[in-house]
Amino acid sequence: MCIFGWLLRIRKWTTADTCDFLKAAVVVVASFLMQIVDTSVIYHQVRGQGVIKLYIFYNMLEVADKLFSSFGQDTLDVLFWTATERVSNPFRTLMHFVAAVAYALLHTLLVLLQATTLNVAFNSHNQALLAIMMSNNFVELKGSVFKKFAKPNLFQMSCSDVRERFHIMVLLSVVVVRNMMAVSWKIDHLIEMLPDLMMVVIAELMVDWLKHAFITKFNEIPAEVYRDFKITIAYDVVQSRDEDAFSDYSDQVSRRMGFIPIPLTIMLIRVLTQSLTLTTKPALLLFGMAWFLLLTVKILNGIVMLGKACEYVIAYRNLQAKAEYEIYRKRLLMKKSKSVPSSPRMSLIDFSDVLHQTAATKGGFTVSDLMSHWDELCRSAELAPVPETTTPRRTQSLASFSRQRRDNSLPPPAIPECEEREEMQEVNDATKATPKRRQRPNECDESLSGVQAYTMLNNAPESVGEIQS
Repeated sequence: MCIFGWLLRIRKWTTADTCDFLKAAVVVVASFLMQIVDTSVIYHQVRGQGVIKLYIFYNMLEVADKLFSSFGQDTLDVLFWTATERVSNPFRTLMHFVAAVAYALLHTLLVLLQATTLNVAFNSHNQALLAIMMSNNFVELKGSVFKKFAKPNLFQMSCSDVRERFHIMVLLSVVVVRNMMAVSWKIDHLIEMLPDLMMVVIAELMVDWLKHAFITKFNEIPAEVYRDFKITIAYDVVQSRDEDAFSDYSDQVSRRMGFIPIPLTIMLIRVLTQSLTLTTKPALLLFGMAWFLLLTVKILNGIVMLGKACEYVIAYRNLQAKAEYEIYRKRLLMKKSKSVPSSPRMSLIDFSDVLHQTAATKGGFTVSDLMSHWDELCRSAELAPVPETTTPRRTQSLASFSRQRRDNSLPPPAIPECEEREEMQEVNDATKATPKRRQRPNECDESLSGVQAYTMLNNAPESVGEIQS
């Protein structure tokens, strides 16, 4: 659409259009090269392995998928940055494009091996293989529950879990398509597969629920922290819809999730082109209707997500305005710290992306901190108003000091050097003009008149009687 709009001079060509064009080119070139790969040979090679080998191989593929996602995000970022520079180098852009295509091929092969291994587990006569593979999810509890988690780390894990659920759903859809094609699309075979499909999905959900429940329990994290995560993602959705955005609106959210859709797209294209035969007109018509339906769902999903994101952002700003009242800010800061240098504003939990975490602590309180004490703050606002404090001494006006009597224990105020010189000169002139007076020494009575013991002796009686025994 952006190409047609640019050719017809309807809209300008932006950096986001360049990124979209490069992503489409990577998908097309990698999909064409993936046609060389024979998935049937891969399936029989994987099926000939033992149960333990497949279990270890599946775990290795999961770890490699996360590593490839981190590497692939950097590769695509370099390609987009090089192509959108003001002074771009065509040779560098071409080399980065080749590197991106090579990454897409390798990651697609890895995902295809994951789908093939899962397909072998579904088709094996021994259901122990599928049970062992699904029990691998419970190993995550041992590696996550007993570790110390902060809120940004919990956000990172939540985004990774969302991405993992979507990844498993795509793999299960590939397994269903391959098995349905083998039995000529019989519904009875799909009904037989439903229990195994439900077991995989339920096991993933149970592990995630238990993991998050015990992590929040052991680290004393309130459940309201997930509202912070939701608001952060809502901000990503709203900001990515800006007209001056660098790339497509889905890139910022997918980067937050650590999700790269290009390998999954290439894998689906390879599987569908091998599983579906589009030689007849009804098949082409059905494929066109399915594509139009998916496009409509995507557009409607984007509209609904943008509307919900705007609602969350507006609600967050209204809550932020309420929290800025003096009573709420004082009460909450007293609960969090005894001495806070400034009154912070509400902040969001954020990090660079899910795979490149940088530990950065922001000052301020979040929605979860506010909601955990909201009822108590409302009651304190109604029953115990904040008393008015007197103005500190350091904030009094300097004009009021002139009316007060100076403390004799303090030294006299300093006199500027220029004024001191003028006064000394005037004193010297005055002493020269007038003769010196002869000073008389003070009498003893005058010097001791202020002594209390001396006055008491003067007032004593002249005769004192003797004490008779």
